[in-house]
Amino acid sequence: MIKASFFSRLVAYIVDGFAMGIIAWGLSLLIRGVTGLTSNTDSLFFGILGGTLVVIMVFVLFILQFLYFGYFWNKDGQSIGMKLTGIKVVRRDGNLQSYMRAAFRGTIGYWISSLVFGLGFIWAAFDSEKEGWHDKIFDTSVVEAN
Repeated sequence: MIKASFFSRLVAYIVDGFAMGIIAWGLSLLIRGVTGLTSNTDSLFFGILGGTLVVIMVFVLFILQFLYFGYFWNKDGQSIGMKLTGIKVVRRDGNLQSYMRAAFRGTIGYWISSLVFGLGFIWAAFDSEKEGWHDKIFDTSVVEAN
């Protein structure tokens, strides 16, 4: 297995982020009207409603990210961005991840890797195994797809 370059991983991450961003933008359009109303009023009800909608949106986005990475990485090891760059994520033994492992890697693993200014992602550029923190935690490698 040939490990994927940092650049191809970065491009795939950006493409996947763009795909998730489109979904987030669509959801924000749905609730923008309500949250806009709540910011111009002293009503406790509207204030609570607006805050609740924002919390629900963050939760929904987390679930969508969980489902997105769980599905694609479990199916063939490739998210949309990875398909474009010709790479895939696999377990270190070369097998695909389970749905839950893939979903948690793409949510909790990515969150951990982004904690300190994205150092967990940048780590892959300098690591001898070309692995980010999320790879090390979830026993995965990003390799060139054949």
